[in-house]
Amino acid sequence: MTHNDAAPSRKAPAKARRSRLFAPFILAALVAGGWSYGWFWLRGQAEQRMDAAAADLKSRGYDLAWSARTFHGFPFRMNVDLTDARIAEPTGWALRVPTLKGEAEIFDLTHWVLVAPEGVILTRPENGDVVIRGEAIRASISHLGEYPPRISVEGAKLNFVPAPGAARFQLVSTEHVQLHLRAGPDDQGAIFFKADGARTAFTGLLGRIAQDKQASLLLETRLSHVSALRGRNWAAAVQRWSQAGGQITVQQSQILAGDAEGKAKSGVLSVDADGRVTGALSVAIKERADPSRPPETPEQAVAAAAQAIGAEPVIEADLKFRDGRTLLGVLDTGPAPKVY
Repeated sequence: MTHNDAAPSRKAPAKARRSRLFAPFILAALVAGGWSYGWFWLRGQAEQRMDAAAADLKSRGYDLAWSARTFHGFPFRMNVDLTDARIAEPTGWALRVPTLKGEAEIFDLTHWVLVAPEGVILTRPENGDVVIRGEAIRASISHLGEYPPRISVEGAKLNFVPAPGAARFQLVSTEHVQLHLRAGPDDQGAIFFKADGARTAFTGLLGRIAQDKQASLLLETRLSHVSALRGRNWAAAVQRWSQAGGQITVQQSQILAGDAEGKAKSGVLSVDADGRVTGALSVAIKERADPSRPPETPEQAVAAAAQAIGAEPVIEADLKFRDGRTLLGVLDTGPAPKVY
């Protein structure tokens, strides 16, 4: 009879069992610690970039400032709240925001969504401040490596109120407004603007079309030589762009107000040395005359005559911006729009 050695135990040592039990918790702690370190590192990077951008703008005569800044959103977002934010350019144009809230995904800090819950204040160097408030004012900024960057701005039920003593603003109120800026190929940029349910204070031809009615506005343009649209201030940037051959191609533009309609079919515009628009547009204007009132303008006279014979009251003509004036055919309808 032989004696065999005892079979080894299948139970692992207690120490090994404990290590396997705590391994997931140790791994989770390491991941959490690394994530926390990464979030605070990114926060520091965001602070440094904002400070560097502010310093760079100030060195070129601009101003980017805020009275208080708070970062939060850990762990998956990077949120920043600014109090009394302000950006201004040397000629006096400025935008002030009492409270600005920004938000970005931690995985993509190149795409920011901004909200101004207390509205914004637009400062015009010669015409004074305009307070803009409404149910919602928000914007998104992305593709910062492109020029221009991709910017979208939207507002709901906005009111544009000039400060006491300030000149009127061309928009009085809107139900909804959107503005989009995009970079394109071949050194181009695109601008899209749309406003629905707008009350306006236009003068000249646009004022005659809109009158006191709610209007819908649409403008879609393409700019050439956008890389030249840079300078120490807005006026210098536009002058440099114009000297480089910059042009604005109008792809679609219209204003609808009741039965009245103005539509630009095509045209190419630029800016002259005085900062006023120059060029020509092919336009069509439809204006139904009120039969109870005598016509007060040549356009209304044409509309009344067309209605009398049962024709569509449409005027087609070239809208020319020349020598600082706006000409509809041979009719002078007022000053040309001023860009700076």
